[in-house]
Amino acid sequence: MKFQDVFLVSDLDGTLIGENHTIPQRNIDAIRRFQEQGGRFAIATGRSIDSGARYYRRVFPKGLCVMLNGSILYDCELDHIAAVFSLPPEAKEYARRLAEHFPEMGYEVFTQREQYVVKENQLVNEHMEHENLPCTPVEDDSITEPWCKVLFAAEPDVKQRMHAFTETFAHPGVRFVQSDARFLEMLPEGVDKGSALEEILRQTGLKREKLIAIGDYYNDIEMLKTAGFAVVPSNAPEELQQMADLVVGDCRFGAVADLIEYLERA
Repeated sequence: MKFQDVFLVSDLDGTLIGENHTIPQRNIDAIRRFQEQGGRFAIATGRSIDSGARYYRRVFPKGLCVMLNGSILYDCELDHIAAVFSLPPEAKEYARRLAEHFPEMGYEVFTQREQYVVKENQLVNEHMEHENLPCTPVEDDSITEPWCKVLFAAEPDVKQRMHAFTETFAHPGVRFVQSDARFLEMLPEGVDKGSALEEILRQTGLKREKLIAIGDYYNDIEMLKTAGFAVVPSNAPEELQQMADLVVGDCRFGAVADLIEYLERA
């Protein structure tokens, strides 16, 4: 397959990233080959710009990348935020309502460049420690920048009940999506990885059939539906595997490399 004008977009956690929070060398080598042959590689992640940097700097994305599950379009090469989609002011009250009903959960607020802990628990502490960021809770009213995303952290059974609870009250302007077994996210209404890719297609004039996406979790569904060719690793839920055009190997062993080697044989 000729890679000229092919745009390959990959999720990070559970897709590009393998064991021990590292990118398998197979993926790095394959992405380099792909780009040397004219392809363009980008990422689409729920991570913030700073949180994703340790990973995307290893694979040199070209063009716009999707951060915060669609709330930000970011040019890694230029360190430039190309578009921002923010939560409405009412999002603060929705977060407070969840915190009142589920006191065991913790949550973080993401703005364009910053990440704040509003309510800590063990999962939030572990998350912030992994990101090498301070875990000092702040009052939500002290965050003056527009909110782009809220991440709620709870054990899987509590997270599922939280998601069900969001269906019991009106929350215009926002949507809730599960991004991990223990994470529930609040995003601007109409914003997801798929809507972000639609904006990239609009801005670049890229043909949809040249857009290939690979992702492993429920927050990747819209992205997979938007792409001309949808790929999931074998560690993805069965629901996602059934909607994919191609299922490759487990992320631990280089799922993105599997995809690129498939394209090289095509």
